[in-house]
Formats: sequence, structure tokens, C-alpha cells
Amino acid sequence: MEWQKLENPDLRKALNMQPQHKGVLIRRVEPTAPLHKVAQQYDILLSFDGVDIACDGTVPFRSGERISFSYLVSQKYTNEEAKLRLLKNGKEVSVLVHLQAPVKLIPFHIKGKPPSYFIVAGLVFTPATVPYLRSEYGKEYDFDAPVKLLDKMMHAMADEPEQQVVLLSQVLAAEVNIGYEEFLNTQVSISLASAHIDLLFCDWLKLA
Repeated sequence: MEWQKLENPDLRKALNMQPQHKGVLIRRVEPTAPLHKVAQQYDILLSFDGVDIACDGTVPFRSGERISFSYLVSQKYTNEEAKLRLLKNGKEVSVLVHLQAPVKLIPFHIKGKPPSYFIVAGLVFTPATVPYLRSEYGKEYDFDAPVKLLDKMMHAMADEPEQQVVLLSQVLAAEVNIGYEEFLNTQVSISLASAHIDLLFCDWLKLA
């Protein structure tokens, strides 16, 4: 999730927070995250596993010290549970969340599988992954890769568990695609409005 500090008293008042309430504002929740089932935009996260969160997003750490509440999250493992206390429309609620690994639009790992690809009319399509970006742009791919891809990697959230960012990685020389040879690592945008997409391509997207 993305969150925001609540140090502004006018903002706290607008969110129906009482003087005793402390916490952070939930700005956005990943649609594929377990938290999406129990929390939504503009809810207030008051505590994590029984530890109260301050309006600046910190929690007690060592004696006299404070640290970001994300530290508490980092101490949890996949498949564990976390108890959250939320403020929804001015009312406090407690929820239990079953933690899972986040779904990344551009995954960091491909779990030892060989890279997948799809070729049609000399056009080579492949899903964007960090190993692919590293092979194309080197160790400093996070600086040298196209800005739009980096934005997808760092900020975009998947709407479905199987969603991918598909690239036109290269164009093979053929009469049918003369004039398109310069297209390289271009993101493919597919409109689902008509729901008429080549079935073979759809099958590949599911398996890739």
C-alpha cells in the first residue's frame, strides 16, 4: 500500500479523526494484495500488530528512539497474519490480514524458468522482467531503461495476479514488417473493450 503522514491537523479533522487518534492515511492499496479485501483508500491505519502508529508514520524502537512502521511489516513472513486497527469513516475496526508476497507487474525473478516469448509476423513479444531489463540495459538498468518501464517497475500495481507488461522486444527482418525494424523494447498496449483478441496470443499471455 501507499500511505501519507497525518501531521496536518486540518487533514485529520477532515478525516473524522478524534484527538486521541494517531495513524497514517492509506492512499492506495494494491488490488491483488490481501489488504485490499479489508481496507480502502482514505482509511486510517492506527496500529500494526498492537503497536500504535504515530501521525508521522513512526513506532517506538529502542529506548527514546522511533522508526518507520514499515520496520514492523518487514519483520513478518509470507503466510503469517497481522492484526490491523483501522479508522473507517470515523469508526474503529480491527481486522486480521493473511500476508502474501506482492504481485509485481515487472517481477524481479522468473523462478528459474527460461524466458518466454511469442513471435508473429517477425514481431518478437516477451514479458518485461528485471532479468530481461538487466540483460538489455546492463547492471544499471534502473537508470538506463526507458522511464515508462521504470515507472511500471517501481510504482504501477497489478489489477490481476496474472497481469504482465508485454514488450515488443525486437522486429525480425521480413517483407511483411519493412519499416518497423527500429522498434525495440516498446510496451504493448492491448484494449480489452471489444474482447476480441487473438486466442493464440491470449493463451501465450497466460502461460508466459
